Amino acid sequence: MNDIEFAPAGPEHGALLTLEHVTKAFPGKDGSVLEILHDTSLAIDRSELVAIVGPSGSGKSTLLSLLGTLDMPTSGILRYDGGDVNAMGERQRSVLRAARIGFVFQQFHLTATVSALENVMTGLQYTTLPRGERRQRAAEALEQVGLGNRLHHRPAQLSGGEQQRVAIARALAKRPDIIFADEPTGALDCETGHTIVDLLLTAADSGASLVMVTHDQTIAARFPRRLHIQDGLVTELDKPNQAPSDEGLSAKG
Repeated sequence: MNDIEFAPAGPEHGALLTLEHVTKAFPGKDGSVLEILHDTSLAIDRSELVAIVGPSGSGKSTLLSLLGTLDMPTSGILRYDGGDVNAMGERQRSVLRAARIGFVFQQFHLTATVSALENVMTGLQYTTLPRGERRQRAAEALEQVGLGNRLHHRPAQLSGGEQQRVAIARALAKRPDIIFADEPTGALDCETGHTIVDLLLTAADSGASLVMVTHDQTIAARFPRRLHIQDGLVTELDKPNQAPSDEGLSAKG
């Protein structure tokens, strides 16, 4: 299969990311089918800030994995910048993620035996950037998150909050179109967690979209757009502290 051509980034080409009538299902233990996400259509625009909230086990991480192309829909279409992700092979999706998508997770996923700088550089290893530029970008990203004086420290020499900053720098070094954060404050104390959210929101000021899964309503309230997922249905919350509306973005098929 030939590499898929994407439309150039820009508002004239519509939303950055869209789900079109997407369903995600998994086989149950008794041979049944468990549908985690029902017929769902939604769009994420460029430079948009979105929080995803919902009860534990409601499918928040599943939705994030689909949006981030880490998993594929059971049915329906996923489009990235006008390109049909369903038509890609895994190698092409890997190239897309490496070049244009940043991820931050609850667990830091840092390599214990190498420095903060080298950990950030690993996020660029599947790009075509020469090593010198990868090193420069990594150093700049660590400076951006306030760790310019910790470049050569290994994870064990850093606090939990500093380790999460390294993980954020790893995502930022790509200069991505969009950053997906899955409960990035879950392993941190409250004060440190809010500092991490500050960093992510500030990073998004450069133009990247930010989509964050969180169980913390005070964090979610800082986002201008919030999506609520429950029982496989995604609904739009117009205002902070507003209950889910009866009419959602999706309907059970």
